Amino acid sequence: MTKLNAEQYSFLEEIYLRHFPIDLPEGALEKYDQIILFKDVLKNVLPNKEILDKLLNIIIYRIENKKRFQKLTLIKLIRHHSNIEILDDATKNKLFKIFKHLVFTASEEVEWKLTSLIKDKELTDDNIKWLVDNYENSKHIVNRLLRYPVSHRLIYNWADFCLKNEKLNDRLSELIGVKLNFDKKFKHKDKVAFVWGIHYSKLDVDTKKDLLLRNTTKDNFIEVVKISERNSFFDIIAFFYQEFNKPK
Repeated sequence: MTKLNAEQYSFLEEIYLRHFPIDLPEGALEKYDQIILFKDVLKNVLPNKEILDKLLNIIIYRIENKKRFQKLTLIKLIRHHSNIEILDDATKNKLFKIFKHLVFTASEEVEWKLTSLIKDKELTDDNIKWLVDNYENSKHIVNRLLRYPVSHRLIYNWADFCLKNEKLNDRLSELIGVKLNFDKKFKHKDKVAFVWGIHYSKLDVDTKKDLLLRNTTKDNFIEVVKISERNSFFDIIAFFYQEFNKPK
């Protein structure tokens, strides 16, 4: 093998730069124009907290001072460099600040990248309250509430309000899942949505299995089997199979 095509070389270069990054000049990331100049290098180096801090400070400065910037480019870079094991609260607050300021005005493509900045991150109560107050304005906000990484009382209260007032009926199962996190005795008339709510909940495995078995009906039986397979609850599938293969 003596030659690479363009796709092969591009892939090799990306992996090489990730592990053998080019040394950036001193102070190279202090200004917005420098970030844009070195964007190809920054997107290929391994995630770095120092680089992340510089990116966050620059984009927040431009937001606060109403200066234009390449939203998609910067958000992609921040997303890449925030992919580190531990983020401190100050950094998460900066990520949320960017999300909050851009989510209503950005393009659909940028919105999807924005929402990933706070995905799976625990937020302050004030930030959660902001999400709750603005849930009707963006499906991305709804996603972040329904898919919040841990059970949270403020989100439970919001889900309870939505269920009682028949809000977000297209996300009924996920709302039920949030409700079940704090109230395992909760019931809902929609039996299919209810068992999927069990699936979406953050309850422990044994509790999920118990609720599925106790809430299986002829109308949601197939859905319970689907849920059991998706969650590797093969003992439930075996139980049903044996139960309905008993000699009569």
